[in-house]
Amino acid sequence: MAGGVRRNTGMGNRLGLYVRLLAVSVSLGSDLGLLGLKDQVGVKAQNNERRVLAHIPGDIIIGALFSVHHQPPADKVHERKCGAVREQYGIQRVEAMMHTLDRINADPTILPNITLGCEIRDSCWHSAVALEQSIEFIRDTLVSSEEEESQGKCTAEAGSLLLHGKKPIVGLIGPGSSSVAIQVQNLLQLFNIPQIAYSATSMDLSDKSLYKYFMRVVPSDMQQARAMVDIVKKYNWSYVSAIHTEGNYGESGMEAFKDMAAKEGICIAHSDKIYSNAGEQSFDKLLQKLRGHLPKARVVACFCEGMTVRGILMAMRRQSLVGEFLLVGSDGWADRYDVTDGYQKEAAGGITIKLKSAYVTWFDDYYLNLKPDANLRNPWFPEFWQHRFQCRLRGHPQESTMYNRTCTWRESLRHQYAQDTKMGFVINAIYSMAYGLHAMQQALCPGYKGLCESMRPIDGRKLLDFLMKTNFTGVSGEAILFDQNGDSPGRYEIMNFKQVGEDEYAYIHVGSWDQGGLKMNDEEIWSNNSDIIQSVCSEPCQKAQIK
Repeated sequence: MAGGVRRNTGMGNRLGLYVRLLAVSVSLGSDLGLLGLKDQVGVKAQNNERRVLAHIPGDIIIGALFSVHHQPPADKVHERKCGAVREQYGIQRVEAMMHTLDRINADPTILPNITLGCEIRDSCWHSAVALEQSIEFIRDTLVSSEEEESQGKCTAEAGSLLLHGKKPIVGLIGPGSSSVAIQVQNLLQLFNIPQIAYSATSMDLSDKSLYKYFMRVVPSDMQQARAMVDIVKKYNWSYVSAIHTEGNYGESGMEAFKDMAAKEGICIAHSDKIYSNAGEQSFDKLLQKLRGHLPKARVVACFCEGMTVRGILMAMRRQSLVGEFLLVGSDGWADRYDVTDGYQKEAAGGITIKLKSAYVTWFDDYYLNLKPDANLRNPWFPEFWQHRFQCRLRGHPQESTMYNRTCTWRESLRHQYAQDTKMGFVINAIYSMAYGLHAMQQALCPGYKGLCESMRPIDGRKLLDFLMKTNFTGVSGEAILFDQNGDSPGRYEIMNFKQVGEDEYAYIHVGSWDQGGLKMNDEEIWSNNSDIIQSVCSEPCQKAQIK
């Protein structure tokens, strides 16, 4: 075939991809300057500084979005200036990705003679930032393809992505938030890039007509809402308040909770929503509304992200409401100490739902020995180290002037360490991608070790089919598989946050929930039945109340 003819066809396909990328960026409100499309579609590029990323080379590149930093505070959202660096949700997940790939690459039974690499970007737990970063994933792909085309090489078929120079990602791990995951999926599916989430649980994401390339190693919130209703029903709490975090996770979860609660005769005294990064005044107003329904509605069902719960606890202290409410929280709270730290008395008694996941001991063996002078592949690690120990790395390229004390190199991550409670899900998501790629290689390249021509480039549509059929034993010994919606089975632990010593509080395992129903150890929560708080509707529901 003449090179000129093939090249013209490729330019049409490539321009089509650019136009599609531009269209989705406009519809989702992205900065066009980040696209680098100046020459192709007449958009003037802005001089935006591209954000930090971690890149490990390989034969196949897997992308990842982790919340390395907190979301922008309410007054900085328009600037997209992210907050402080995060350990559990951020640095630990970055290191989990890197070390899991180390283990996979060292395993001769998975993708023999093929090295997996990664490109990790920071979502800041914020839709606009995550979309910006996702566009960069696509932008790099299209730019590398354009470079190959300009050199007169044949292009791939329409819809597939080329491997040249900086390799394109074949799939994405994350992000954590459901609202953010939806925005990212809206973009990725235009380019046939599969996405496997580790904590995005919104029911909306089960709709394959809208989110074809989305999968997750966690269940839909439909099951969690059922578990929450079962808890409320078990203790005869027939009159409760309902709060949710603004956004898809909280809204869809709470909608399901209220629908199920109504069928069980549970009355909602007050229903409200709030942003995780809302200011003190907003949280105080919320608590005042809840306070207006005391002493009848003492139980508050909270389908909330962790920082929403923390905002509620802080408002409780400001208004001296310790012991007035019992919170029943979703997995956004789970057993996170960063939610309750400093506000243990306000949180005491809370019953929370946690996705069932075993502790990953081999991650600790790796993570707790990391030092900034030897950990060069994680670009955020020096910033994290200085933030974690409130010291400065003298002479380091990323030395922070925020701290006066000099790091001594005797600091240890073992000090006040807590493993990310969703660590197992992050690792299982990565293994799912690897096993899907392995099955694809076995089917398309029989008897061949490495990437054969049938996988150069990797077709995302074919990869999705193999991923959906993935079935393996996860890091905790559980079966990892996906149903027709790309969802995984629901298994939850029920936790109770309580005082266990004079000044010591902890999350205690008090029950479980799965398809077989709710199992609770009441004696771990209440000394006797008379200790169970009352949250009942003693009179018919009034206007604007739900039953």
